[in-house]
Amino acid sequence: MNWLKRTEHGIKAVVFRLMKRLLKVEQSDFQPLDCSQLNRILFLRPEKIGDMVISFPVFDGLISRYPHLKLSIVGSPSNRAVIEQDPRFETVYLYTKRIWSDIKMLRHIRRKRFDCVVDMICDDSVTALFLSQLSAPGKPRIGVGKIRFQEYYDYNYDHRMGNRGHIIENTLKLLNAFGIDPEKVSHYAPPYISTASNELANTYIAQITTNQDRCLIGINLSAGSATRIWQKEKSIELLRQIATNYPQVLAVLLSTPSERDRAEYVHRSVPESTVMIPDGLSLMDVTAIIAKFELLITPDTSLVHIARSMHVPVVGLYTMYQKNYMLWRPFGQDGGTVVSSHDDNIHDITVEQVYNAFVEVIDFPKAMRKE
Repeated sequence: MNWLKRTEHGIKAVVFRLMKRLLKVEQSDFQPLDCSQLNRILFLRPEKIGDMVISFPVFDGLISRYPHLKLSIVGSPSNRAVIEQDPRFETVYLYTKRIWSDIKMLRHIRRKRFDCVVDMICDDSVTALFLSQLSAPGKPRIGVGKIRFQEYYDYNYDHRMGNRGHIIENTLKLLNAFGIDPEKVSHYAPPYISTASNELANTYIAQITTNQDRCLIGINLSAGSATRIWQKEKSIELLRQIATNYPQVLAVLLSTPSERDRAEYVHRSVPESTVMIPDGLSLMDVTAIIAKFELLITPDTSLVHIARSMHVPVVGLYTMYQKNYMLWRPFGQDGGTVVSSHDDNIHDITVEQVYNAFVEVIDFPKAMRKE
């Protein structure tokens, strides 16, 4: 944790101690809410893209059973791209960490008179605690993963107490607060893709698949940190193995703009079996293209959950970090999780490990393989 983050946490701890007496402590006799008596629900999820994507089954689960409900969301600049055009939400708010902008946001939220607030941050967040208390005073507050702050929520499910289920399954359990059985809710809920993004994807796919026998996969060469980026020479060797054994496969190389040089280097090394994704696309444009893949190979990033929400098979590369991969592995598929022996990087993952996972997960007809 860098000094800036430590300073931020220190300030929040001081504010919490000063304001603790003003926070409302809830009683322990919570009963599931009657959704027929609710109108507007506010969700708090000002985190990363992946955190937002794994939350979509909750929203769909509520709306499918109670279509009259109007849902709003507090997101962040980091996850704005996957929610700003989403018709699931009546209003999208952004928590920006700019005090005057956030105060203005909070005033607008209070005017909406929400009937319930759901804090989806799976941790003891001081920010989320105050937002939940101030957004709709006197209304029920639902929490997930609270330990120190659980007394301030009417309902809380702490998924960390020995539960090693997938993060999607754990997050869905908050629906118990609304009298909905999470096991009867679809665990797959893709991001909203606009007509324009779908048309762009269709045009691009048509351009690169003039040979109708080609089978498209994606390989993501970027991640949120350098420790989660697999070495480009290993990516090249993997692609060569796939091309040798599955000559019909065409790999679309994905990268962030800052990592595009890496993708171009890989493409130059295996030009016959790879293509570059177009430059300058939005995240939702990329999502529309991923929906066309037969498989995605990627480090542990939001693309894991975006792909799986659309039932695209995934080979994901993970660190060992406290077995975090158990929570965040590719949902709903057998295999596909390749785990490093290190807590802080994936650099020791071998080409053979990833290739074997690819063979295990991909659902190719046997005739496609070159013996």
